[in-house]
Order: sequence, then C-alpha cells, then structure tokens
Amino acid sequence: MLRTILLVTSFALGWFCPWLSAFKWLMPWCLVYMLTVVFLRMEFTPRAIHWRHWVIIAVNVLGAFAVWGGLLLFGVPERFAQAAFFTSITPTATAAPVIVSLLDGSITFASMGFLLSALCVSAALPIAITIVLHQSAWVALPTILTRVCFVTLLPFVAALLLRRRFGERARRVGRALTPSTLYVWIALVALIAASASRTLEEHAAQYPRADVLWVLAIDLALCVFWFALGALLGGRRRRRECSQLLGQKNTSYTTYLALTCDPTGFSMLGPAFYVFFHNTWNGLQLIFHKPRR
Repeated sequence: MLRTILLVTSFALGWFCPWLSAFKWLMPWCLVYMLTVVFLRMEFTPRAIHWRHWVIIAVNVLGAFAVWGGLLLFGVPERFAQAAFFTSITPTATAAPVIVSLLDGSITFASMGFLLSALCVSAALPIAITIVLHQSAWVALPTILTRVCFVTLLPFVAALLLRRRFGERARRVGRALTPSTLYVWIALVALIAASASRTLEEHAAQYPRADVLWVLAIDLALCVFWFALGALLGGRRRRRECSQLLGQKNTSYTTYLALTCDPTGFSMLGPAFYVFFHNTWNGLQLIFHKPRR
C-alpha cells in the first residue's frame, strides 16, 4: 500500500510541479547511488555474460529499425516514426537492475545486461541516428560518451574498488542499502515527470494536442510490446530480467540525443513520454510483488 501511495504521489508531484525540473541535476547522482548499491551485490565474472544478453541487444537495435520502417511502410508520418525509433533504440535504463533486485530477480544477470546494452547500443547510436534523421550525430558523441561513462562506469568502478578493499563487508553494505534504492527511484520518477511536464509546457505551441496524443498512443503500444517481447525471450528462468532489459529504457539519455540531433525536436516526445508507461508498469509490479522471505 505504501508503494502505491508513493508512486502515485511522485507522478502527481512531478507532473503538477514542473518547477521541480530545476533539480534535474540530481538525476545522474541518484542513478550513480542506486547502481553502486546494486553493483556491490553483483558477482563480476566472465561467466556472468549469458547468450541471452546478446540476443536482447540485437533485438533492441534491429527491433528499433523494424518499428521505424514498419510505421513508414504503413504510411505513418515520418516524425512519428522517428519518435518511435528514439523510444525503441533506447538502451536499458540504469535503474533496471534496481527494479530486478526489488522483484527478487538475478541482479548479476540484469546488471551485466544493462552494462552491455549501454555500451553496445551507444556504439551503434551515431550510425543509427544518421540513418533515421538523415544527418550526422557524431558531433554529440563526446557528450554521449561522457554521460555513459559517468552513470555507468563510475558506480561500476567504485563498486569494484570497494569490493576489492572490503570484500564481504562491502556486499553486506550493499544488501543493507538495497531497500533505500526504492525511495531514491521514486524521487527520480518525480524529477523525470517534472522534466517531461516542463518540456511539454515550453513547447505547447509547437506540438499540436493531436500529435501529442498520437505519440502517447504509440508509446503505450511500444511499452507493451517491449516488455512482452523481453519476457518471451527470457524464457521461464529469465522472464523478469529480460523483460526489464528490453522494456525499461534510459529515456533521459535518448531524450537528450533527440533534442541534440533532431532540428525539429519532435522526436524527443517519444522517449520523454515513454517514462510514464514503463514506470507505471514497474510500479504495478512492485505493488503486487510479494518479496521472498
């Protein structure tokens, strides 16, 4: 019940208080904290890389092109296809391992999948964006790499050093801090909602209401599609983990890329609105999930 109240409150607070977007600089630090806690509990071994990880990454990239091409084939205006592409190509969210841990899934599997997704999809993005937007995205590459390194490699290296220095004590600290990641995630949802609300408010005259509704409908369909496809690819043993790796997306990452690379800025609506759907689904999962004793 407490999770339900907190989730609804965070959404409402962020959406109706867009001024909270002034604190969006806290977002990467929230992510760094959550991932450091997760990585403290993770086993880093070559055996942690599973063949399903490569399948998920391939489906993520190729599926994004399939969504983009399929919408164009059915006569959907290109701006909507581009918005759907930016939503679909988005790599796994940095909070995915945190949600998997709260759902009693494999932290190691989810964390390794997140790392591989962030690195591989980021490497493919400059070429992919060039094809879809018909212009170069290489100018944004240094900023892209800086962001990926900060929110991905910093907590990864910090956890490795702590584990090396303190051993089992560091792992125990990670387990003790795990419950706090839920509340940090809820605060992060409020900041993301506020940022999306502010963006829509600033561009209200530029984006007709009908276009916004169409993007919302496309994002809802994509959310169902990616979570369901991930669950299918995960099989019985890795259903929750693979569903998160494909369905929960680092929307702030590709929202920035869309704003940077798309002259019209319309493409950013895809990942900006997707945040509501994937966080709603994860909130429902957390609400109805019964933790293992």
